[in-house]
Amino acid sequence: MAVDAEDPIRTPSGATGGRWLPFRGWNWRHYLFYVGVPAAIATYAALNNWTILQLSGYQTTLAFYAGHAFVPWWTSAGATYLCMRLLGPWRPPQLLLLAAGSFLACLIVLPYSNWLTEYFAVGWVRGDADGRLSTEHIYSQLGFWTFTVRATVIWVLANLAFDRFLGLPRYRYAPAEGAPETPPLPATNPSTAVLQSSDPGSPESRPAAAGCESLRFLQRLPAAVSPDEVIALKAEQHYIKVYTASRSFMTLYRFSDAVAEMDPAAGQQVHRSYWVRSTAIRTIRREGGKYSVELASGLLVPISEANRGLIRELARTRGIPVHPPL
Repeated sequence: MAVDAEDPIRTPSGATGGRWLPFRGWNWRHYLFYVGVPAAIATYAALNNWTILQLSGYQTTLAFYAGHAFVPWWTSAGATYLCMRLLGPWRPPQLLLLAAGSFLACLIVLPYSNWLTEYFAVGWVRGDADGRLSTEHIYSQLGFWTFTVRATVIWVLANLAFDRFLGLPRYRYAPAEGAPETPPLPATNPSTAVLQSSDPGSPESRPAAAGCESLRFLQRLPAAVSPDEVIALKAEQHYIKVYTASRSFMTLYRFSDAVAEMDPAAGQQVHRSYWVRSTAIRTIRREGGKYSVELASGLLVPISEANRGLIRELARTRGIPVHPPL
């Protein structure tokens, strides 16, 4: 099986044949981050400036601050991603990436911000046709460092909040477990296509398993793993962790695509971050109102509340014990 020397920060192509679809796989967290946060910033700024509201009205004021919120926010997202790619060989910490991205975005956005403010003051504000509205009420012509520090603080805090508390990982490099430390050579020679092992019968030394070509994420692993060996999948930021009975691997791939590639009859997604094979479930555990499944390998997988009915049905149909009993 060829070892995929994937860039550790590239957006997973998944089952799209290498095409990147910006909104594919988005959930409410993505929309909240890319739309909700700048909308909240624009609304707060508009409601907090009574002078402009009195001169121009709510809709015009909101449109003005939306221009000051959405464009810089999206520019910061793109600039931080660009910094992440450019600085990939050094793998800087998350805070440094966020600060670098915000600084780059400010360089790009500051001329636009000043232009928008001047255009607004001269042409949009009713009752101030000469454009004499004080910059005390429209924060234009800010010093570059004042503008940058304020934008960076908001950008960093928002990203950390979504990363730490809302389950949307932001601009972090994830280690690829089970992969060699040095980039592998292209698999032009069969001897370089898999990791070598002293045990001829080990998964690492076997040729690619039959049916593996239908599961693209298995082709990315540094060792041959057949579909039937996969007992669980776990979402890890932009990566997935693939569990077998004895080992685990991490590879760059979209979790939803990996779940879609698995046989629907083989298992189910029991949590937004976990898929498990039905035959690998040994027991179902209940602790303080929370449920989890224990696999034959000893791995404990949490069960989301929305999937508890499915797991209880599985316990009845397959006779899987529940501890303590229901």
